[in-house]
Amino acid sequence: MENKCNLCCICLMKDNTAISVLNLDVQGLKYSEKLALCDSTQNWEDESLSLCSSCVEKVNIVFDFIELCKKSSKLREDKLKQLQWANENDLEDAEDFSCDFCKKNFKKKRTLKSHITKMHNKHRDIDTNSVKDEIKDDKSFEKEANNPEKSRKKTKRPEAFTCEYCGKQFNRHQHWLAHTRSKHTFEKPYECKLCEARFTTSHSLLVHTRNHNNEKPYICSTCGKGFVCSGDLFHHNKIHLNKKEYECNVCNKRFNTTSVLRTHKIVKHTEPHEWKYICKICERRFPINSSLTLHLKRHTGVKDHSCHICGKNFVSRPEVMKHFLSHSNEKNFKCELCDDKEYKNKDGLNKHLKIVHDLGPWKPPKLEKKFSCMLCPKKFAYSNKLQRHLLSHTGAKPYKCEFCDKKFSDSSYCKNHIRKEHEELLGNEDGIKKSVQVVTTEGIIT
Repeated sequence: MENKCNLCCICLMKDNTAISVLNLDVQGLKYSEKLALCDSTQNWEDESLSLCSSCVEKVNIVFDFIELCKKSSKLREDKLKQLQWANENDLEDAEDFSCDFCKKNFKKKRTLKSHITKMHNKHRDIDTNSVKDEIKDDKSFEKEANNPEKSRKKTKRPEAFTCEYCGKQFNRHQHWLAHTRSKHTFEKPYECKLCEARFTTSHSLLVHTRNHNNEKPYICSTCGKGFVCSGDLFHHNKIHLNKKEYECNVCNKRFNTTSVLRTHKIVKHTEPHEWKYICKICERRFPINSSLTLHLKRHTGVKDHSCHICGKNFVSRPEVMKHFLSHSNEKNFKCELCDDKEYKNKDGLNKHLKIVHDLGPWKPPKLEKKFSCMLCPKKFAYSNKLQRHLLSHTGAKPYKCEFCDKKFSDSSYCKNHIRKEHEELLGNEDGIKKSVQVVTTEGIIT
């Protein structure tokens, strides 16, 4: 089948030798069938889809591996049946263990031991060496023969490990030990060699060390994201499943993981004065530690996330993603009540719905006035507002009207002047914007 597109549908690389997914391999199988075996959620029966030579090799390798797994599964079943049959024959052909006291035969050593203990302990004067020879290396036999009272006691299954502080029971010793250390004794015997952190279990130290080395051996098969432990990957997979099994008992909102539900309860249903994470600089409270960490970056001025298009730096990755929209003309958020109102982000749409239609929960953000004037006590929420205010101290008027030589300290004042005094000379907003001149000789504060 001729290929209509030289763009590989897997790696998205152009390849002039790319073939259609409907082509047949040497075994007479369509590549679309192989791809469906790898990922059955997608429709591969599309003649416009193509595969490059590199991806063809990878698909063949994966397909062969899956087929090998299927064959090995059948072989395992056959091998298991053979082993079971062999074990049954071995048991049938095994020599009987004979009691030297009564000549009774038994199939198992354990049954013979029990028989001698229960039935022949009274014959202590009889030589039991021959029995011991039959049951070699069994040191417990002599103890049972000489101690009939102890031998009558049945072997008890190991009891559950009980916490001596709260009475909680555990089936495994390591679970009991981890509980005792983390909830009661607060012992942390495992210390990190790279920092001063200490942990209650060796597994916690292992996960911590992986964070130091940036090791993420557990990879999500859906999105490729890596994790330091299997538990993190397990909870992450719930996001892809999107079953939302965990419901908030306050507002009935549902979530994919318990951790997200717990964060929701703290953020939405806890009073701010109960939040335990407090900024040491401004004493502001936060519901979770990550929010405090992000807030501290604003105090220190750390901006470790940058835009790869313009190089502008930001405090957090969500801010970078929001900034990306400024480089695009896409407006995916449209108001259903208006014909021509479209917005780049959801916040812009929510703001429009509240202001224009009085709909939705949007509230004006509480602005923090963190830009202080060095010449007077005034503070401002935005840097450009501070720059405008500083002009009032210097007396500079860098914005000049093109038509009448008047000067202004702010571009908005100049535009209003042109709109009132010279509107008949322009006629539209674009003309007004172009008529505002910046006088650099006056010294604009940047």
